[in-house]
Amino acid sequence: MMKQRQLWTSRGVLALIALLVSACGSSPDVGLAGPGLQPQATTGVVNRLSAFRYVHTLAGVPATETPSTLKSLYGGQVLVYDPVARTAVLANNSSAKGKYDAAVESNTRVYKVAEQGLAAWSSGYNAWGSGYNAWGSGYNAWGSGTTSSATTFTENIVNWDAIGLSSAQALVPEQGSGIKVAVIDTGIDLNHPGLQGRLDLANGKDYVQGDLDPSEVNGNTDGTYSQGYGHGTAVAGIIAQVAPKATILALRVLDPFGEGDVATVADAINYAVLKGAKVINLSLGSNADVKALNTAVSAAIGKGIVVVAAAGNSGDTNVLFPAAPADYLTGSQGQGSVGVGSVTGTFLKSSFSTYGHHLELTAPGERIRTLFPGGNVVDATGTSFAAPVVSGILALALSTGLNITESSGAKALMGNLNSTARPGSDPAYPNGLGFGTVSAFRLVDVYR
Repeated sequence: MMKQRQLWTSRGVLALIALLVSACGSSPDVGLAGPGLQPQATTGVVNRLSAFRYVHTLAGVPATETPSTLKSLYGGQVLVYDPVARTAVLANNSSAKGKYDAAVESNTRVYKVAEQGLAAWSSGYNAWGSGYNAWGSGYNAWGSGTTSSATTFTENIVNWDAIGLSSAQALVPEQGSGIKVAVIDTGIDLNHPGLQGRLDLANGKDYVQGDLDPSEVNGNTDGTYSQGYGHGTAVAGIIAQVAPKATILALRVLDPFGEGDVATVADAINYAVLKGAKVINLSLGSNADVKALNTAVSAAIGKGIVVVAAAGNSGDTNVLFPAAPADYLTGSQGQGSVGVGSVTGTFLKSSFSTYGHHLELTAPGERIRTLFPGGNVVDATGTSFAAPVVSGILALALSTGLNITESSGAKALMGNLNSTARPGSDPAYPNGLGFGTVSAFRLVDVYR
């Protein structure tokens, strides 16, 4: 069985048309068909957790219980088991509460890139990307010449200079080496030339189609692109520029239209931890505060994993979940996770970015040149693309030799992330941009 997708190589810049969440509107016209992305063989079998109707969050689970005994009690599948916190998350088809239940929630499709704004993973009023080009010659070397191996697109250098990225990469020649970043998203173009040698191909997983091939899939068959197509590849392309030697683990939890259910996202977080991820990037969000997802994030933090979430693109104070509880000062998970909003290259709040007391940090998120499936590049806009900037910077810091295995270490790293940020300077939002804008150089300088 081969995965279905469109294979295109573009000629020139093609304008991407805004897609409304209701799925009306048009996708971009495509260029001439070319070799582009090659289909991947489907291998392995993965349980499709979307088939389960309910998720159960357990608390006070005694040490005598194991995943096997919990499965016997509840049926279904154990998604998260944390014996230290004495918590667990299970998915099954029963709404009845068991002896350890703290909450029973419907396994709804609440997590989506479409929640990031009024248009497909966009600023809320424009398409997420302003156009795409063929990959061409690939990345360009830094213009300043201060790094020997890090490369990027020249279009991004203004944003990278604003956060001191070139200096940070020069200070940390490891550039993320030895650090695995999980991208829990719509999948990744595994054959993109900009990602070769940077992917954990052995442990990728596709929860949507139930196999071990986390490639992007275009859900449209009419020559247009489905709403979520390319989102995960764009996220991965940003991480690859910020931390060029980090390893990216692709976990596909969102379908071609950018939607995913609670059980799938929770299990992917737990799986990322088991497969050695030190940073988890969640460029997705929901208006619903789901206890099962929060428990999965907390379990990851408890093992010293840092979690980065996009804050949302509604332009108001309604920071999405799980970014909202990531607030360092007031959020229930703020000591090991971070919610990220977007600013311009001059540190002004992006018009689409959420803000307010639940926003912890900001990063550049407008017209970031990054990767698009089929060997293409794209200019991406949204908090979905500010989040991986922070994920990449955390990978840089971790590659200095930090060995974090528990929540106290994650708390210390996140504390330094916030304390080294450039304080917010947008006069229109004096108290609405959290600790300010991430500073790559100032953070890694703490460890070098």
